[in-house]
Amino acid sequence: MANQYPDKTINYNIYAEGERLVGVGTVDMPEISFLTDTLKGAGIAGELETPVLGHTQSMSCTINWRTVTEDALKMLDTQGTTLTLRAAQQEVAGDTNALSAYGLKVVLKTLPKNVGLGTLEPGASTDTSTELEVSYLKIEVKGKEILEIDKLNFVYKVNGQDRMSAVRQAMGV
Repeated sequence: MANQYPDKTINYNIYAEGERLVGVGTVDMPEISFLTDTLKGAGIAGELETPVLGHTQSMSCTINWRTVTEDALKMLDTQGTTLTLRAAQQEVAGDTNALSAYGLKVVLKTLPKNVGLGTLEPGASTDTSTELEVSYLKIEVKGKEILEIDKLNFVYKVNGQDRMSAVRQAMGV
């Protein structure tokens, strides 16, 4: 089989607690950055920034709405919101140039950070935005679990490999 080249997002839906949200323009997904510290000392030629196993910096996502909506404001509930993004992504076959679609699923457990209500202007969108703190992130591509980060339960899995199991065991968790 020829190489498949990832191309673009065809379209997507976003669900909050299983209910489809409408009025969403775009979603800025979280950036994943590790907590790091500098390793230096005898036997090391210089410095090396090393990640703390399974520990990430604060992650947030932003939902950009077309207008002020009830859904945008409901996410201010401090009980948190579970979001599921389901996208159809497009790829191109290297041998035939045929286009095909595959699924991307992103699950986020969130807490509210802020809502920017935007601007009122006749005939224009308000550009409302909801920023959410992410404590849990799970990504599936083509039905395969690729990444799972659960900060509150010490889970960090990549390609099905649980990288935090030894940490939990050492901590007696």
